[in-house]
Amino acid sequence: MKSIKNEGTVCCPHRCEPFDAEYWSLVSADQDPDLKTAVLGGELNLVRCPECGAFFHHDGELIYFDAPAELLVFVFSEKNRAKESELLARMQEDYGIIKNTLLKQLNMDYPPVSVFGLEALKNILQEEETNRFESEAVAAAAALLGFSVARLKPSYARQHHFPFYVPAPAQDRTAHGFAVAASKVLKSGLASTLLRHFEDKMSEDGADAPVVL
Repeated sequence: MKSIKNEGTVCCPHRCEPFDAEYWSLVSADQDPDLKTAVLGGELNLVRCPECGAFFHHDGELIYFDAPAELLVFVFSEKNRAKESELLARMQEDYGIIKNTLLKQLNMDYPPVSVFGLEALKNILQEEETNRFESEAVAAAAALLGFSVARLKPSYARQHHFPFYVPAPAQDRTAHGFAVAASKVLKSGLASTLLRHFEDKMSEDGADAPVVL
């Protein structure tokens, strides 16, 4: 799915004359990583009023999609918070269309996320970056101890607050086996809240083995 840029009338918060500006309505982050960088830098859909010179964000709806990360975010306008239930219902309809037509070949099996405003999207991506760095540290620590590294399904890891990468047991691929492997890596001195949480959940009675790719 390609990123989409639109042009429309924008209203300055200082009540200047409306003007036309370009803005992104769909961001395909894996195809256009510069747009992801723009979100993190607070620069996506930043426009400048030609009358007063003020910079502000275009407050419109946006779809953010990162296929490898299994992340689909519907960003709604801040001014429409009172219509949240209506917007969520429409999001589910749009998600069905996207899932069954535009992205049918991806076999999407994870739900969309909804937020209000670009700042909330930025916060999601910052948390993703933090978790990715911590996950890479987990992978490095596991490799140093001689473990192979398993990549968890991204949407599954995000939903359960697990690292994206975990140490994989050599033979016992049950939840217990993964818990033991995680425990050994943690005892090596690695400080990882994500891996600690993973170990705790895998150690629970009746826990299912993690979903790996």
